[in-house]
Amino acid sequence: MSSHTEQDQLSQQILETASGLYLKYGLKKVTMDDISKAVGKSRTSIYYYYKNREEVFQAVLENLIKEVISEIDSRMKKKRTFEGKIQEFCLAKVKTSEERSSFFRAIEAGMDNEEKSKHITDAHNRMMEAERNLLLNLFSTSISKGSIPKVAIEEQEIIIFILQSSIRGIRREMSLKNNFENLNSTVSTLTSMVIKHIG
Repeated sequence: MSSHTEQDQLSQQILETASGLYLKYGLKKVTMDDISKAVGKSRTSIYYYYKNREEVFQAVLENLIKEVISEIDSRMKKKRTFEGKIQEFCLAKVKTSEERSSFFRAIEAGMDNEEKSKHITDAHNRMMEAERNLLLNLFSTSISKGSIPKVAIEEQEIIIFILQSSIRGIRREMSLKNNFENLNSTVSTLTSMVIKHIG
């Protein structure tokens, strides 16, 4: 049992170390050798968990997505109403994206367009899918509890797409201006539009 926990801990340590190295040097410059030295383990130990750099990177991304979704989910759970949960989803999405923007800038450094397209688009799609599932679950729970009227699944998908796209655009614009002063009122308006639409 304890050796299993040690294995999990080492696997996690590898990912955290790799993540730190990507942030410092960018994805392209980090080798399996760098990771093994930074972890303080032999390359053989690293290869036991991950076959190559690509596997390490994919695992780091998977970890990051789980972390972000868990943070958004726990913030949504603190709110009691459907409206409150939607609002919290939007605010948490902006917060988590801003907090991790330096990581994504670092991994993009030195990538050509094809690599950016492959890695960043893949990460984006996986994140969107995880958020979509979170929101579909919220709709499902809220409808079954009678908190909101019945909304057809196709309509839920459209609302979720609009929410995700809007909040991404809002974050990008505010980030470019480096001004998040009106974030709460903007998110509040966006949420009200959703509530009015389904009400």
